[in-house]
Amino acid sequence: MKTLERNSKLINKKFIAYLIPSILMVFAMQFGSLIDGILIGNLLGSEALSAASLVSPFIYIAQIPGFALGIGGSIVVANLLGKREIEKAKKVFSFCMIVGLAFSLLFAALAPLISRPITGLFGPEFEELCYQYIFVYLLTDPLLTFALLIAPFISVDNSPKLSSAIYIVGNGAKMGFEILFISVFKMELYGAALSTGIGYITGCLLILFYIFSKKRILKFSFKIKGCGIKDILKSSSSYAINMLLMAVQMLVICIVIGSLNVETYQILAYGLMANMVFVFDLICGGILNLIPTLCSLFYGEKDVYSLKSVTIKLFWLNLIVTLLILLVIAITPTSYAIVFGFDVTDPKMAEINALLRLYVFSFIGYSINKFALNYYPSIDKNSVAIVTTICRELVIVLPVTLGLLYADGIEGYAIAAVITESVTSLIMAIYILIYNHKKKNIKGFFMIDKIDFVSYDVTVDNELENASVISEELTNFAKINKISEREAQVVGLAAEEMVNNIINYGYKTGRKAYIDVNLKVLDNMLILRIRDDGMPFDPTKYEFENDEKYSTSGIYLIKNMVDKMTYLRILNMNNTIFEINLKGEN
Repeated sequence: MKTLERNSKLINKKFIAYLIPSILMVFAMQFGSLIDGILIGNLLGSEALSAASLVSPFIYIAQIPGFALGIGGSIVVANLLGKREIEKAKKVFSFCMIVGLAFSLLFAALAPLISRPITGLFGPEFEELCYQYIFVYLLTDPLLTFALLIAPFISVDNSPKLSSAIYIVGNGAKMGFEILFISVFKMELYGAALSTGIGYITGCLLILFYIFSKKRILKFSFKIKGCGIKDILKSSSSYAINMLLMAVQMLVICIVIGSLNVETYQILAYGLMANMVFVFDLICGGILNLIPTLCSLFYGEKDVYSLKSVTIKLFWLNLIVTLLILLVIAITPTSYAIVFGFDVTDPKMAEINALLRLYVFSFIGYSINKFALNYYPSIDKNSVAIVTTICRELVIVLPVTLGLLYADGIEGYAIAAVITESVTSLIMAIYILIYNHKKKNIKGFFMIDKIDFVSYDVTVDNELENASVISEELTNFAKINKISEREAQVVGLAAEEMVNNIINYGYKTGRKAYIDVNLKVLDNMLILRIRDDGMPFDPTKYEFENDEKYSTSGIYLIKNMVDKMTYLRILNMNNTIFEINLKGEN
């Protein structure tokens, strides 16, 4: 070991390991929605595609319980796991599942009563097509909601690949059923909507692997008292408000578009622009979806280094990919339109291309705003996400969009998208500046709290000599900070024993690996955390398992010297935490 300093090598491995399943998961989900539009457009016609787009606001409303409680609840769970509050994390998981499913069952029960009034809003030309889609969708909403609820929790609970597989299998089945229902059984939009519910429940069969896994942390319980409803609502609120206001905005815009005397090609262009959002989420959604899982966990652990490292990577990766999407669609809008069944020889193709080129430039602001919606609730800065949402979906978007719609038709809608997304990003930046200035202990666009505790944070590689070196360094650090001789020696001994065990037994011979060691003085307590990605090993249970693979005599000694010893397998990494209550003033 040359220098004792923290690096991102261990976290980067986990970043990649979680990024790929997250991208595949959201890709599958959005690809399913994109293919849904492509199949409807090609098999049933552009009018059916437009009808599905018109009722999309009500689809968003039906999805609010699943998305908001799934993502918001998983943020709370990740924070609690970072704080090692496992029992409370189980209660949060159970509460979100119960409440989310209850809302979806309510939507299903109301489907026969509300479907006709809803579709009557869009005029006689689209009423019957809209009814076919929304009625069956609401009836099968509990099947989709169950998947939306449980998948984020599974990802947090060390199973990102399984979480991804649910969406991949579900959307694959959805596409197969959609072709079957539309082409073979001639069920029209009834079949398109039915395929969503049946497809997702097919994917949910994979949850059986999670339910019967001995390694999972989250267990279902009806004893949800003390789950922290306030924290759940706080974390979920920005997602719920965003989806609700988006639905309201889309509904108002759809009604206005239906009432305007616009040409048919403009209505069809609107359908293309609505589906363009799926293209963004298809590619960038997986990057953004990773934010609640990783950032909320590191925030809960007070691991500022990892939080900052992961956040910066996610932000720039999201922005760069957004620019690539923008360039591709701006250069070849015709190819995009053809995918949805549009005729390249249509005399209005040039006007449609111009609208698509204009609209796609809204994606820069949209990308930043979507990042904000996912990131700030993960670090307990919900107000930023809520301000961004209210500005983006209500205060700015509706007045500007409606004004430009009445003035310039669908072209005005495209111009409004560019203006409103950009202005929202600017307002968010100004709000962050004011918030940071007021709080003083928060800085930068990413609003990462300044460290207000004494901390020693290092990464070592798996060379045997490092066990003794890290022990000496930590002992000296404790002494410098006026920790008693006895407590300093315990910290050094604990670090040496654990690092030595990890190096000797945690990795296959010859494999280069890294171990993160963090010691902090917090709330009159010494907290030592040792993190590695070696084979799973819970040192708190060794005495019951009598595992001969590990040397445990030192661990037994340490366990009796510290006040508390905790183990968690998070992000598929071993996290062993030792706590020592400091005696007297330090």
